[in-house]
Amino acid sequence: MRYTVYVLGIAVAAVLAIAATVQVSQQQQQHGDNTSSGIPMHPISHGGPTIVVHISSGDPNDPRHMLNAEMGVRMALAMQQQGKDVIVFLDSYGTMLAPRNPTDNKLKAFNADLQQFAMQGGRVVVCPHCYQVLGNKAEDLTPGFEWAGPGKMSKVWSGNVVVIDY
Repeated sequence: MRYTVYVLGIAVAAVLAIAATVQVSQQQQQHGDNTSSGIPMHPISHGGPTIVVHISSGDPNDPRHMLNAEMGVRMALAMQQQGKDVIVFLDSYGTMLAPRNPTDNKLKAFNADLQQFAMQGGRVVVCPHCYQVLGNKAEDLTPGFEWAGPGKMSKVWSGNVVVIDY
Protein backbone atom coordinates (compact mmCIF):
# COMPACT_ATOMS: atom_id res chain seq x y z
CA MET A 1 0.00 0.00 0.00
CA ARG A 2 2.77 2.42 0.95
CA TYR A 3 4.63 1.72 -2.30
CA THR A 4 1.43 2.42 -4.29
CA VAL A 5 1.07 5.86 -2.69
CA TYR A 6 4.65 6.76 -3.71
CA VAL A 7 4.07 5.58 -7.27
CA LEU A 8 0.83 7.56 -7.50
CA GLY A 9 2.58 10.65 -6.12
CA ILE A 10 5.33 10.38 -8.73
CA ALA A 11 2.74 9.89 -11.49
CA VAL A 12 0.78 12.98 -10.38
CA ALA A 13 3.99 15.07 -10.22
CA ALA A 14 4.93 13.95 -13.74
CA VAL A 15 1.49 14.87 -15.12
CA LEU A 16 1.67 18.30 -13.47
CA ALA A 17 5.16 18.91 -14.89
CA ILE A 18 4.01 17.97 -18.39
CA ALA A 19 0.95 20.21 -18.08
CA ALA A 20 3.11 23.16 -16.97
CA THR A 21 5.50 22.60 -19.90
CA VAL A 22 2.60 22.51 -22.37
CA GLN A 23 1.13 25.69 -20.87
CA VAL A 24 4.45 27.59 -21.16
CA SER A 25 4.85 26.37 -24.73
CA GLN A 26 1.34 27.53 -25.64
CA GLN A 27 1.98 30.95 -24.06
CA GLN A 28 5.16 31.34 -26.09
CA GLN A 29 3.30 30.49 -29.30
CA GLN A 30 0.50 32.94 -28.46
CA HIS A 31 2.93 35.79 -27.84
CA GLY A 32 4.78 35.32 -31.12
CA ASP A 33 8.11 37.13 -31.00
CA ASN A 34 7.15 38.70 -27.63
CA THR A 35 8.51 42.11 -28.50
CA SER A 36 5.31 43.96 -29.39
CA SER A 37 5.45 45.92 -26.12
CA GLY A 38 9.12 46.65 -26.61
CA ILE A 39 10.12 44.35 -23.74
CA PRO A 40 11.43 40.96 -24.77
CA MET A 41 9.70 38.20 -22.87
CA HIS A 42 12.37 35.62 -23.58
CA PRO A 43 16.01 36.37 -24.20
CA ILE A 44 17.33 36.05 -27.70
CA SER A 45 20.88 35.03 -26.84
CA HIS A 46 20.76 32.05 -24.52
CA GLY A 47 17.22 30.75 -24.24
CA GLY A 48 16.99 31.32 -20.48
CA PRO A 49 14.66 33.56 -18.53
CA THR A 50 14.63 37.33 -18.60
CA ILE A 51 16.39 38.65 -15.49
CA VAL A 52 14.51 41.53 -13.82
CA VAL A 53 16.66 43.41 -11.34
CA HIS A 54 14.17 45.25 -9.15
CA ILE A 55 15.75 48.22 -7.37
CA SER A 56 13.53 49.95 -4.82
CA SER A 57 16.38 51.57 -2.86
CA GLY A 58 18.16 54.80 -3.63
CA ASP A 59 17.74 57.27 -0.78
CA PRO A 60 21.12 59.06 -0.67
CA ASN A 61 20.60 59.77 3.06
CA ASP A 62 20.42 56.08 3.97
CA PRO A 63 23.62 53.99 3.65
CA ARG A 64 21.59 50.77 3.41
CA HIS A 65 19.64 52.19 0.50
CA MET A 66 22.83 53.17 -1.25
CA LEU A 67 24.35 49.73 -0.74
CA ASN A 68 21.22 48.05 -2.11
CA ALA A 69 21.15 50.39 -5.11
CA GLU A 70 24.83 49.73 -5.80
CA MET A 71 24.38 45.97 -5.58
CA GLY A 72 21.36 46.09 -7.89
CA VAL A 73 23.24 48.07 -10.52
CA ARG A 74 26.27 45.78 -10.24
CA MET A 75 24.09 42.68 -10.53
CA ALA A 76 22.38 44.03 -13.65
CA LEU A 77 25.73 44.82 -15.27
CA ALA A 78 27.16 41.40 -14.34
CA MET A 79 24.13 39.54 -15.71
CA GLN A 80 24.27 41.59 -18.91
CA GLN A 81 27.98 40.82 -19.34
CA GLN A 82 27.10 37.12 -19.11
CA GLY A 83 24.80 37.53 -22.11
CA LYS A 84 21.55 37.45 -20.16
CA ASP A 85 18.44 39.40 -21.16
CA VAL A 86 18.19 41.95 -18.33
CA ILE A 87 15.61 44.56 -17.37
CA VAL A 88 16.22 46.96 -14.47
CA PHE A 89 12.94 47.97 -12.86
CA LEU A 90 13.17 51.09 -10.67
CA ASP A 91 10.37 51.87 -8.26
CA SER A 92 9.97 53.51 -4.86
CA TYR A 93 13.31 55.10 -3.88
CA GLY A 94 15.02 53.26 -6.72
CA THR A 95 13.61 55.95 -9.01
CA MET A 96 16.17 58.33 -7.49
CA LEU A 97 18.65 56.69 -9.90
CA ALA A 98 16.57 57.76 -12.92
CA PRO A 99 16.87 61.59 -13.27
CA ARG A 100 19.42 62.68 -15.86
CA ASN A 101 21.19 64.88 -13.29
CA PRO A 102 20.96 63.29 -9.82
CA THR A 103 21.95 65.55 -6.94
CA ASP A 104 24.11 62.99 -5.10
CA ASN A 105 27.52 61.88 -6.45
CA LYS A 106 26.83 58.19 -5.83
CA LEU A 107 23.48 58.49 -7.58
CA LYS A 108 25.28 60.15 -10.50
CA ALA A 109 27.65 57.19 -10.72
CA PHE A 110 24.77 54.68 -10.60
CA ASN A 111 22.91 56.67 -13.23
CA ALA A 112 25.98 56.65 -15.50
CA ASP A 113 26.29 52.88 -15.06
CA LEU A 114 22.61 52.43 -15.94
CA GLN A 115 23.01 54.62 -19.01
CA GLN A 116 25.88 52.38 -20.14
CA PHE A 117 23.73 49.34 -19.39
CA ALA A 118 20.93 50.75 -21.57
CA MET A 119 23.33 51.62 -24.41
CA GLN A 120 24.48 47.99 -24.40
CA GLY A 121 20.94 46.70 -24.92
CA GLY A 122 19.59 46.55 -21.36
CA ARG A 123 16.31 48.16 -20.44
CA VAL A 124 15.73 50.56 -17.54
CA VAL A 125 12.02 50.80 -16.72
CA VAL A 126 10.88 53.42 -14.20
CA CYS A 127 7.66 53.68 -12.19
CA PRO A 128 6.34 57.15 -13.14
CA HIS A 129 4.22 57.50 -10.00
CA CYS A 130 7.12 56.74 -7.61
CA TYR A 131 9.45 58.97 -9.63
CA GLN A 132 7.17 61.99 -9.41
CA VAL A 133 6.07 61.43 -5.77
CA LEU A 134 9.74 61.75 -4.79
CA GLY A 135 9.87 65.21 -6.40
CA ASN A 136 11.31 64.37 -9.81
CA LYS A 137 9.94 65.92 -12.99
CA ALA A 138 8.94 63.73 -15.93
CA GLU A 139 11.00 65.81 -18.36
CA ASP A 140 14.15 65.08 -16.31
CA LEU A 141 14.04 61.31 -16.92
CA THR A 142 17.37 60.06 -18.29
CA PRO A 143 17.19 59.58 -22.06
CA GLY A 144 17.01 55.90 -22.91
CA PHE A 145 15.07 55.05 -19.74
CA GLU A 146 11.38 54.30 -20.15
CA TRP A 147 8.20 54.56 -18.13
CA ALA A 148 6.51 51.47 -16.73
CA GLY A 149 3.22 52.17 -18.49
CA PRO A 150 -0.02 50.31 -17.96
CA GLY A 151 0.40 46.68 -18.82
CA LYS A 152 4.13 46.82 -19.54
CA MET A 153 5.34 45.30 -16.29
CA SER A 154 2.41 42.91 -16.03
CA LYS A 155 3.47 41.51 -19.40
CA VAL A 156 7.02 41.14 -18.12
CA TRP A 157 5.84 39.39 -14.95
CA SER A 158 3.72 36.97 -16.99
CA GLY A 159 6.76 35.79 -18.99
CA ASN A 160 9.65 33.53 -18.13
CA VAL A 161 11.42 35.76 -15.58
CA VAL A 162 13.72 35.60 -12.61
CA VAL A 163 13.43 38.60 -10.28
CA ILE A 164 16.38 39.76 -8.21
CA ASP A 165 15.21 42.27 -5.62
CA TYR A 166 17.25 45.10 -4.12
